[in-house]
This record gives sequence, C-alpha cells and structure tokens, in this order.
Amino acid sequence: MRLIYGILILWGLFAASIFTVLVSEFGFGDASSRYYLLPWCVATGLVIAAPSVYLFYKGRFDLFHPLVFAAWGYFFPGFVIGGLAVAAGFSQPYFLAFVQDEHYNLPLTFVYIMLGYAGLTLGFSIPFLSRFGAWLGSWLPKWEIADRELPIPALLLLALGLVNTILAFGMGLLGFQKTETIGAYDGIVFLLSLFLMEAIFLLWLYVFRAKQHGFTQTLIIGILLATVLIKSAFQGNRGSLIQMLILAAFAFGYSGRKLTTKHYVGGAVLITVALVIGMIYGTTFRSIKQSQDQVGLGEYAGVVTETFDRLADQDIGTILSNGFGALAERIDAVSSLAVVVSNYEALAPYEEVWGINNNIYVDTVTFFIPRAIWTDKPISIEPSKYADLYFNYSENSFTMTPMGDLLRNFGPWGVPIGMILLGMLIRVMYAAFIENREFSYWRATVFFMLLTSINYEGVYSLIVPMLFKIGLTAFLGMAIVRFFAGTARLSSRLVTSRG
Repeated sequence: MRLIYGILILWGLFAASIFTVLVSEFGFGDASSRYYLLPWCVATGLVIAAPSVYLFYKGRFDLFHPLVFAAWGYFFPGFVIGGLAVAAGFSQPYFLAFVQDEHYNLPLTFVYIMLGYAGLTLGFSIPFLSRFGAWLGSWLPKWEIADRELPIPALLLLALGLVNTILAFGMGLLGFQKTETIGAYDGIVFLLSLFLMEAIFLLWLYVFRAKQHGFTQTLIIGILLATVLIKSAFQGNRGSLIQMLILAAFAFGYSGRKLTTKHYVGGAVLITVALVIGMIYGTTFRSIKQSQDQVGLGEYAGVVTETFDRLADQDIGTILSNGFGALAERIDAVSSLAVVVSNYEALAPYEEVWGINNNIYVDTVTFFIPRAIWTDKPISIEPSKYADLYFNYSENSFTMTPMGDLLRNFGPWGVPIGMILLGMLIRVMYAAFIENREFSYWRATVFFMLLTSINYEGVYSLIVPMLFKIGLTAFLGMAIVRFFAGTARLSSRLVTSRG
C-alpha cells in the first residue's frame, strides 16, 4: 500500500508541476500553448490508469502485466505526457500545420486514443479467453532448463545473434539506414539478429535468479553491458538504450524477484537518464549521418566515432538543452496521430496511387509466405511513402499508431473493434505463457519477445505478422538453447556413470 501510495503521490506531484509550468511560464493566452487540450489529457490519463487501479484494488497489480506495461511503456508517456507537451507548447513539430481545424481534430484524436486503449482493455478482460489460453498452454512443450545449464547455451545464442546483427548492419537492415530493395533473405537475416535480444534477456534472467554473484555472473554482466552499449551506439536511434533497460526490468520481474520501493525509484531515474541520453545521442547521430542511405560498416562506425567526438566538444548546457528539446518532440505521439485523424479521408484516394491503401488486408493474407518463396510479395505500406503523403517528408519515420492505421483502413468503428481483437490475442498469450504458471526460462523469454514485438508506435497491420515471425524465431532460439543444455546434461551424466 505504501508503495502504491508513493507512486500516486509522485504522479500527482508531476501533474501539479506540469500545471504550474503551464500557468506561470506559458500562460493560457500564449500563442504556442493549447490549453483547451488539458481536459482531454486528463480524461485520457484516467482511461489509461483505470486498469492499473483496478488490478491494484484486486491485489493483482504487476508492473509487467500486459495492460500495465502498455500504459507506462507507451500510452501514458506518448499520449498523456506527450499531450501535455503539446498543450504547453513544448512540442511544436512542423506538421501540426497539417492538422485542419485544431480545436476539433486534436480533441478528436484523444477520443480515438481513449477508444483504442479502452478496446484493448475490454478485449483483454473477456473471461473465457483465460481458460482458452491456459488450455493452449498445456499443449506447449515442458522444457525445463536448470540455472547451472543455462550460461553456455545462452552465450552461444548470443554469439549467433551477434553475427547476424553485424550481417544485418552490413546489409542496411539495422540502424539509421535503409535498403533500396528488399532481398529475398533480408527478412530471415533480420529475424535471426533477434537472437541477440533473446540471449540478452535469458542471461539477465540467469543473473537475477542467482542467489549469489560469483565469477560467472560478473563475467556475464560485463559481457551484457558491453554488448548493450555497443549495439545502442550503432543503432543510432533515440530509444535503443531505454529498450535495453526495459528488457532488463522485465527480466528482473520475471526472474521471481520482488520489486520494492528502491527498485521503482531507481528504475524511474534510470529510465529518465536513458531517455535524455538517447535523445541527445540519437539526434546528434542523425544530424551527422544526415540521411538513411546505406553505407559500409567502416563508414557507419566512423559516424559513431564522430558522434562521440562532437558530444565531447559541446558544453553540458547545450547538450541538455538539445536533449530536452528533442525529448519533448519525440515523446509527443499526439501530433502525428492528429495529422492522420485530420487528413485520412481527404488522402484516401491518394493512398491508392501511393500504393499504401488496404495495408491491413494485404499483410493479413500474405505475411505467412516467405519472401524467399514469393520474391515479388507486395509491401503493404512503405514508411517513406506514408511519410511523403501525410507529412511531406520521406526521410523520416513518423508515428502512426495502431489506432491511426485502423482509422485509415476501416474508419472510426475500426479503432475499438481492432483494439478489442488485439486485447483478446494478448490475453490468450498471457494465459498460455505466464499467468498462474511456475517460472520457466523458455516461457518467460518467448512471452517477452512476443509482448515487446507489439509496436504501439507502428502500424496495426504488422502486429500479427511480427507476432508470428518473432514467435517462431524466439521458439527456435530456445530450441537451440535447450539442445545444448540437454547435450551438456547428457555429457555430465555419462561422465558420472563412467566414473
């Protein structure tokens, strides 16, 4: 109770601070402020907080519950804090000029956000889905991996993922770059690069489950920190570092450790620092590289080095100013969604010309056919074409959100119905892998890979295809780990029997 009260007090103080800034610094009459959005921000915050409050009331509050994770991991920062940033005038992206009749379309955007999260919650809450998921979970393999058997197989998976990650960078599939054409095997290389994330999660699970940290755990922590920092530097985006922090937090929670007040406070501080560092580094990296043109690994590494050199030459005030400015615009998901809400009907005929219409249908009926087999498989929606049509700038990836994608494809009714279906799918996965189950390395890892593959910034059409592809990849990765763990166990038994 003290922990939850503490969290509520912190949220209240944060909201009060934001309101104070609005009144004292910007004023309600300032040309850059949009004070009329404040009630919509509050209403959206209440809708997003409702499931977490209900779970707390029922004694089932869990920071890594799918609905709670969606709330603090994306919906609350992106739409509530992001909405406050728009209301205060902190976030002033150029494309706000594309929103027709702001006083109507910006509040309407919050309505679709509330419908989306409420639909997700409603779909997740359907009672029979828990029993159905539990039944499906009973058919899953009973793979048991002991703590002592995990390190070497997980490190082998890490090495395999690292090799594929380097290959993916060289092919232009990762980082701040894009390929001109999609090869037949590009998708396979990208998916195999996810072994790296899967192995990192497994090894953090192992570290957090250890009652005492000896040489093995210390060595693994060193390898993980080095891998995470190097990958984040090469990724060149603003969110890579915080993604790795969230990964470690999930591993801590799924390892069986009990979260205490110091963990919540420490995690909040680390996430804030990671956000600011990510904004500073990612913005500087992109300003140096300038475009997403594919380059060689050597040249790409040179951009990383130059980014650190430039940051070292700047004074701390400039760095922090640039970081907070970029953070305000990056966290704002309201403005980009509002552009879709305002213009999707008028731009519908042009979507067909650009070839980005009906993307949900296209992905649904084609995702299970590998590009290696169907080399001319259509691309449902190219981010550059979407960016060019809606934002008049094709050199950047803009947030669409599942709500925006559903609105484009099916109109207003598509938003709650589509999100209800997504909530139902998440509920089945949660019951099959996590809910009311004993700890299992493979179940925890596969569920983490599945849950974090749901991109609430991206398009709805890719959610099911990515769940399918990443689920198979994660399952294959755990099969590799179990194979080597089983081989080591068998070898140990043979040595013991001969002795």
